[in-house]
Formats: sequence, structure tokens, C-alpha cells
Amino acid sequence: MPGQLVTDAERRRLGGSPDRVSHDDLVTFDTLTRSDRAVVNPCADDAGRLGCALQRGTLRYLGSCPDDLGAAPAEVVQFLADQLKVPPEGLSAYGRRAQTRTDHYLAVQDHLGYRKAGPEVRERLARWLLDRALEHDRPLLLWQLACEKLAADKVVRPGVTVRERMVVAARRGAERETMRRLAAVLDGPGRALLGRPLTLDGATDRAPLTWLRQGEVATTPPAILSTLERRATLSGWGVDRWDLRALHPNRLKFLARLGQRSTTQALQRAPAERRYPILVAFLRQALEETTDEILDLVDRCLARASARAERKLEESRLANARTTDEAVRLFGQIGRIVLDPTAADRQVRAAIYRQVTPEVLREAVERTENPSRRGDDHQFDFLADRYNYLRQFTPQFLAAVAFRSNRAGAPVLEAVATLRDLNARRQREVPPDAPVQFVPARWRPHVIGRDGAIDRPYDELCVPWELR
Repeated sequence: MPGQLVTDAERRRLGGSPDRVSHDDLVTFDTLTRSDRAVVNPCADDAGRLGCALQRGTLRYLGSCPDDLGAAPAEVVQFLADQLKVPPEGLSAYGRRAQTRTDHYLAVQDHLGYRKAGPEVRERLARWLLDRALEHDRPLLLWQLACEKLAADKVVRPGVTVRERMVVAARRGAERETMRRLAAVLDGPGRALLGRPLTLDGATDRAPLTWLRQGEVATTPPAILSTLERRATLSGWGVDRWDLRALHPNRLKFLARLGQRSTTQALQRAPAERRYPILVAFLRQALEETTDEILDLVDRCLARASARAERKLEESRLANARTTDEAVRLFGQIGRIVLDPTAADRQVRAAIYRQVTPEVLREAVERTENPSRRGDDHQFDFLADRYNYLRQFTPQFLAAVAFRSNRAGAPVLEAVATLRDLNARRQREVPPDAPVQFVPARWRPHVIGRDGAIDRPYDELCVPWELR
């Protein structure tokens, strides 16, 4: 049948008795209380009492009563027969008069507080199921939720086919309701815009949808710029301004997954009420994931630059140590010559040059006067070497991403705004009143000179480091 959720074999299983029932469930659902016996005992004979008790337990356990009571698990029949002190074989004689079984079933429903699923009850269930379908699209989950709702409300479960149709109707209704809730996004311009991701680009010979699905593998400035371009495209389409609060987050995730998996051709062929919500959810998720990807790439790129600077610092320290060792060795050689009492003063220079050539001595003096680096406890000298490398993306990154803080007037956000303004106006000098309260103590000697001037490269390096 159209919209079929279960196979014919599953339908027969769902509409009948279970193969077996656990002991715990037997005790929970089939133990007869005094009030239960008040309904069961007045039945005319042993078969009637056993059949009535079985209908009572089955209604509690399944939410309805299968047509073939004779197919009930043997352990259930035996458990009830033992309580009633009647032979279990007597069940075969039950229900020979159809009205008897019907009367018992109605009495059991009344006793347990169950009611039939009439038109009004079904309408309420349909509305409830529609709300669930807007949260969860999986049909078998909706089926289970519907059964649990019927049990909680003490409504006799309608037949399998009826419940199946209700789930199908709820899923279709969820598609229509999704379109209705997206009406503000899917106005005239919105619908036209949603055609762009599926339109083949003549330059690349692919649809933007394919490009938007691709993440970056490398952690390089070009990769970051490419990701920023994807985000700029989505922002240019107004995706960041869409108000999707009317849709449940689970619905958005479900639709976005469909957009991630579906081919461009499949989406082009899909009906509008299915295609547009999928594209809306996918593009919003793509915007969020692209933003996360940008932050991750930038963070990893900065971490790599920091690690490189650390290695360079260590290499510099080793080089300085070698320079010091060489200088000490030369000092020892020269000192022994100068202190030699047999050497005449006029011969000291010549004696030194015989052991240490002027070129070697000059080079050693230059190295001690101008060490390769300061060799202090920070790598910032070497981090500055990566300034031009990092600046390939830092202006675009700071301009594209809106940062927020729980603290009003956070100094680092003020510094971001200052750099954005400087980059926009192509101004190199940092104004003297630029915010520096965010600069940590270890950065201050580099960012702020002895004359109080702010060093632009170090300031521009410090800002993303503190944003991390």
C-alpha cells in the first residue's frame, strides 16, 4: 500500500500476540488484583473467567487485544489459570458466542479506564504525532512514540494499518508544516536565492552545493582563505540572517543530513516542499560548520607558527651556546699567549695571529657582539618572522568573524575593532590610544616599545593569540 512502513509479515506480528512474555512482565501485567477478580469472577464458566482475565492482561500489555486469543503465549495462559484455579485447556472453549467476548472486552476496558480511539481521540493523536514528526522523522520511532502515547492516555490501540497511516500522514504533514514555518525565508527572493546552490557554475563546471560540502585538508593560509570564501558566499546569500527558530533543532539536523547526502540532480528533481527546506537547513548548517572550520584552521595555523618559533628559539640558544664555547676557547688561547712571560710585548700580536688568524678572531668578536637572537625565555622574536605568512589571512579572518564576550567592552574585542579599522583604511601605524589592556605581561615588551609606541606586527600577532 502507498506509504507502507512495515512488511506484511511484520504487520501480522504487530497485530497478534507476542511469541513469549518474560516472567517480570507476567507479574506486572497479568497478576490479578481483588478489583480485577471482581470483574472476572462473575463470568459464567471457567472458560469465560480465563478468557476475560486474558483480555484484561493483554489489553494492559499490548494496549489492545488480538483477534486470536488462542495464540496467546502458553506461559501467560498458565499463569492466569493458576491464579483462577481453572484448567488452561478451557481457553479453547472461550468465545464461541461472539457477544460474550465483546461484552467481556468492554467490561475490561471500562474496568481499566481505557477508551476507544474515536474520531476526536484520533484527531488529537494526529496533532500530537505531527509535533513529534517535526522533531523526529524516523518512521519506526514515530510508530513507537504513537504506541507509547496511546498507552499513556489509556486509549485502545487502533489496528496496525490505521497506526501506519497515521505515521505516514504525520510525516507528510511535517513537510507541509515545515514549509509553512519557513514562509518568511521562502518568500520570492528567498526561493530564487535557493536556486543558486544547484545552478552549474560555468567556470568550475560544478554546482556551488558541491563546493560548499568540501572541507579543507591542509592547515595553510590558502586553505583558510578558501574557507573564508565559502563563508562569505553563504553570508552573501543572507544565510546568517535567516530566522529558523520555528523549526525544532532535530528537524534542522535531519534536513541538513539529507542535503549533505543528496546529489544535486536529486535535489533538482525533488518537489519544492521537500527541496527548499532541505536546502535551507543544509546552508545554515554549512554556515555554522564553515565558521567552526575557520576557527579550527586558524587555531591550528597559529599553533604551528608557535611550535616553529619554539624550534627556532631552541636552535638559536644552541647556536649562542656554541658561540660562547668558541669564544671561551679563543679567550683561553689568547690568554695563555698574553700571560706567557717569555713573550716580548712587541711579539704578542704576532704570536696570537700565528694561532688565531685575524679573520677567525674578527668573526668571533662579531658573533659575541651580535648574537643571532636574544635567547631569552620567549619565542616572540621568531614568531615575528611568521608575521607576513600569517598576515595572508589575519585581516580577512578578523573582518569576517564576529567575536563576542560575556564581559562588556572586552579590551581584546576593542583591539579587534581597531585592527579592522586600520586594515580597512590601509593604515600601518597603530594609534597611541589603541587598546593594550588585553596584552599579557610576556607580550608587553614586544608590543609596546620603550617609547610607548605600539609595534604593529606584534600587536597584530598578539590579538589572534589572545582570541584563542
